[in-house]
Amino acid sequence: MTNREAAIRAVARRTDHVYWVREWPDKPTWRDRLRRWMDPASYEFDRTVTPPEPWVDRPAGYYERTGWRIRAAYVRSDLAFEVEYVVCNPCKIGWVEAPHSYEGYKRCGLASAALRSLRQVYPGVQWHTGGGHFRDAEPFWSSVSVDVPGGYTQRGRCRHVEPWRA
Repeated sequence: MTNREAAIRAVARRTDHVYWVREWPDKPTWRDRLRRWMDPASYEFDRTVTPPEPWVDRPAGYYERTGWRIRAAYVRSDLAFEVEYVVCNPCKIGWVEAPHSYEGYKRCGLASAALRSLRQVYPGVQWHTGGGHFRDAEPFWSSVSVDVPGGYTQRGRCRHVEPWRA
């Protein structure tokens, strides 16, 4: 096993070491989002900053997704994995969307570890996704949904998460 593989496995095992960020200090304005859309290369992740823990949980930062959070994994200073999620405490339902492993970190167990850690932080919650699963992702969802309440099946969000649907 290489040093890199050992570092990735160590991060996957340390899901209880999470740095929780309450507020997103640089909430983008519409101008920021337009600039990012026009020139995405100028908004690349700053890889010089190493977070204090291998896992970071922060607000998603989108105005249209109030209450959503992102659970991210860092291997050394590299952003390796991210998944967006939201939990409705009154309904005891959670949704995960867009799990993404960055290049060089695919099929390393970080996605499974992240979903497992969310289930530990939010016990008793049924877990779903808002959309369908891509065909090539179905084996992943089948493996991580075993014995998971809700089974990461598709389900629309409740009125607490999306109040305009009430």
